[in-house]
Amino acid sequence: MAGLEESLRATLGGKAAAKLDTAFGLTTTGDLLRHYPRRYARRGELTDLASLRDGDHVTVFAQVERAHVRRMRARRGQLLEVTVTDGRARLALTFFNKVQYWERQLTPGRHAMFAGRVSTFKGKRQLAHPEFKLLGADDAAKAAEYAAELIPVYPATKDVSTWDIEKCVQIVLDTLGELDDPLPPQLRERYGLAGLADALRGIHRPADDEQARRATLRLKWDEALVLQAVLAQRRLAAATLPATSRPPGTGGLAGAFDARLPFSLTAGQRDVGAGISADLARDHPMHRLLQGEVGSGKTVIAVRAMLQVIDAGGQAALLAPTEVLAQQHYRSVSDLLGPLGQAPSPPPRAGRRCSTRRRAPRGSSSAPMPCSPSRCSSPTSAWWWSTSSTGSAWSSVTRCAARHRVPGRTCW
Repeated sequence: MAGLEESLRATLGGKAAAKLDTAFGLTTTGDLLRHYPRRYARRGELTDLASLRDGDHVTVFAQVERAHVRRMRARRGQLLEVTVTDGRARLALTFFNKVQYWERQLTPGRHAMFAGRVSTFKGKRQLAHPEFKLLGADDAAKAAEYAAELIPVYPATKDVSTWDIEKCVQIVLDTLGELDDPLPPQLRERYGLAGLADALRGIHRPADDEQARRATLRLKWDEALVLQAVLAQRRLAAATLPATSRPPGTGGLAGAFDARLPFSLTAGQRDVGAGISADLARDHPMHRLLQGEVGSGKTVIAVRAMLQVIDAGGQAALLAPTEVLAQQHYRSVSDLLGPLGQAPSPPPRAGRRCSTRRRAPRGSSSAPMPCSPSRCSSPTSAWWWSTSSTGSAWSSVTRCAARHRVPGRTCW
């Protein structure tokens, strides 16, 4: 019996396996069984032939009235024309290949189920090369069962049809052995979930809509479990990485921003902001996703977090996926910050200003050093708001009004 890791070449053969690999990248039985149907088609109720409409996919239970082989007029070869009836109306069936074989099967008087798409050719309703299943004349119960069967419709390509996929899936299901279920029995019992093997059979070969629903529910749990496990692993990995702690301060830009807000923060905004603030104060990277409806205040929360980082001596950037959205954020954040986002004008000065950076010796990579207050008169601090189409950043400089020449420093 095959497991989910079994090669499709061993199960289906090289030709079929190669087509599935080329079309969808499916190489194992597990890959194929995870190629779920995108929808289901019902073969249909026993249809009144007089009520058929062009374009409908129908299934009819009818009796073969006549079968005739003739030559095609436009090209070489033969075709088989079959006329079936439900006792009140007639329908034409057309077969373009294996005509002698189908002629021997569809003899007058035989009852069968015919499934296909309705079209009109030269004023006659027809099914072109329909799928069919022969039934006995007294087999009305089987006919009803066949009509109610759900047909899985798979994502397909030009070279691999949904019918080809269905046949391959049926072969794999017939050879499927016992499977290790990733969900423990207690969890399945608590939530009424089907076993993995039953779910895979139910999604591909459902007896009714309820079985298909239960199979879909179980397989959604599998996808959610894998996703949550991956996210948990990422959170654990992020917790081991080092990061600079940015604890909240008092009397900084964050406090001034809160004081000038024209509204009070909601309880939800305060709770979320407190959680983000605590994450930023830790010594490992924050791993958080903030979700909310439009207008719920996500931008305000983001700006408050950025200001906490800036107050702690860091920098912050607000990224946007498009330039239009970046410009919208720039305008909204600028309105929120008001004067906090503008650098104050420097005081009147008689001389040149000291730079905030120390000229490092040639070849040195030492960080810039601020001017000494004793060497500079009237030092002032300014916060600069730098923007681009993809983000924003704060930086600080110290302006010095007096002109001095200090060894190792640059005055300007």
